[in-house]
Amino acid sequence: MTNQNEMTNYLHAFIEGMISSGVSQAVISPGSRSTPLALLMHRQERIETFVEVDERSAAFFALGLSKASNKPVVLLCTSGTAAANYYPAICEAKASHVPLIVLTTDRPHELRQVGAPQAMDQFQLFQSHVKSFVEMAIPEGTKAMIDYAYWQGMRSTDTACQIPQGPVHLNFPLREPLLPELSRSSKIEKTTMIVTGKQQLSEDQLSKCVNAWQGKKGVIVVGGSHTTMEAECFVQLAEALNWPIIGDPLANLVSCGNKNLLIMSYADLFIQEVDMIQRPEVVVRFGMLPISKNMMFWLQTLDDSETRIYFVDETGEWQDQLKQTQIAIQAEEQMFIQAIIDKVEIKTPDTWSNQWIAWQEITDHQLSELAEMNELNETTASILVHKMMVEDGQLFVSNSNAIRFLDRFSTVETSSYQLFGNRGINGIDGIVSTALGMCATHPDRQNVLLIGDLAMYHDMNGLLLAKCYNLPLTIILLNNNGGGIFSFLSQRQLTQKDFEPIFGTPIDLDFSLVAALYGATYTKAENLEQLTSLLEETQKKPKFQVIEIVGDRQANVELYENVMRQLKDKLRST
Repeated sequence: MTNQNEMTNYLHAFIEGMISSGVSQAVISPGSRSTPLALLMHRQERIETFVEVDERSAAFFALGLSKASNKPVVLLCTSGTAAANYYPAICEAKASHVPLIVLTTDRPHELRQVGAPQAMDQFQLFQSHVKSFVEMAIPEGTKAMIDYAYWQGMRSTDTACQIPQGPVHLNFPLREPLLPELSRSSKIEKTTMIVTGKQQLSEDQLSKCVNAWQGKKGVIVVGGSHTTMEAECFVQLAEALNWPIIGDPLANLVSCGNKNLLIMSYADLFIQEVDMIQRPEVVVRFGMLPISKNMMFWLQTLDDSETRIYFVDETGEWQDQLKQTQIAIQAEEQMFIQAIIDKVEIKTPDTWSNQWIAWQEITDHQLSELAEMNELNETTASILVHKMMVEDGQLFVSNSNAIRFLDRFSTVETSSYQLFGNRGINGIDGIVSTALGMCATHPDRQNVLLIGDLAMYHDMNGLLLAKCYNLPLTIILLNNNGGGIFSFLSQRQLTQKDFEPIFGTPIDLDFSLVAALYGATYTKAENLEQLTSLLEETQKKPKFQVIEIVGDRQANVELYENVMRQLKDKLRST
């Protein structure tokens, strides 16, 4: 058997192993050394492949595919710096628990550290940002090595999918010739079933939780990313206990379709301003801290002699930034919640939840009376995007200001749609590509990206994916010509001479030309009525388009400060 045939059989077996563990999509960054794997996966009918020449964009696109499908996705590139360009997306995947199967190809060992072209040290390239690393053996045709390749494909994919989910990295040293034997069958006479259990508490442990919670004054705090179905379970837990519930935008509490009064969507605005005569006896946190700094500050004020803080962390990674946890619970979240709901018999009196509901209603009324909330600006555009998402729609929200507008001002809606974001590392790189991966998973749905101008600029290369694969993503571009988030931070105290070049960073781009370059329709919205009409069109007929809202950094700050000034006076007078 020739080296070419041995390599083909070996790689076929590896691919079959990945398929047996759930792989059905792959993103390929073209290159020479990756030729055999790229060709064999591209020709594999059970794997849908996408090709993106920009490795950074490709990695974030794979991230978006996996986020939206909740399935493992393969990422493949050639040797050298191609793999290094995957790094940002891999860091995000590790931090936000997204299962990526990262395949890098490499020079064989005899061509390493001898000055061979396009060769660098790829061993443990991504270090602690992947769950596991495997340096694959040089392909051989023996049965033992075919079984080995299959096993590594199956095991690595399963490792990526185990809680906590995350990326894995396999490095393939390959010798020339690199063209595989394409006439050889990919059929491997081997099947493997993996049965995995879920971590859950005993009946006694559950009863102790219920007895410590029911009838008490409590608050539920939900961080991290969750599906709308998971969000609905959190709301049901709040209903069972009669507790207010506060969540990160990506927790999808406001977009799960349950318009429950216990959902405190305006908590970021009122939590630091109210005179809380009744203090919580119990706080139950799920996952990471929500985005709201005001929420974090409020949690820090809690006295551990008065308030018992529970932390439910199914990942076992102890992601408790405040380190306040008194009782840590390691269990699969949804099973744990349902078990608690089934056991709760005593609701907390309405006097506790009613004060929270009153704060929520006062905030809502105060916002409705502000003139700025009836004019087109970045805040009202963000609110309108949220309100006009349809059932089963998908919204990807960028970091910095965009997600904060939603966190502060979102209302609880009856439409159930899925909100996504990259909040593991919170970077603005790769946002466009990740959103396009989301869109590619369900292109028949309403797909919207809410993004700022700097994040758009960071990942303009990703727009090529929309053009190549006819992805109907509507991009709502909040353009304040620079880093608007810094106008809310301490850097705002600097002089204009220091602030503008380092933090304001105006880029002065004409985004109508960007849209034209990649074949997108472009519109600059002039008022809320026009934006409403444009968003109605996305509900009926999705298309690749850019809708620009021209904003002003200082106006964003003034609106927020005006809201807080009036709200503070109203809350303290009631």
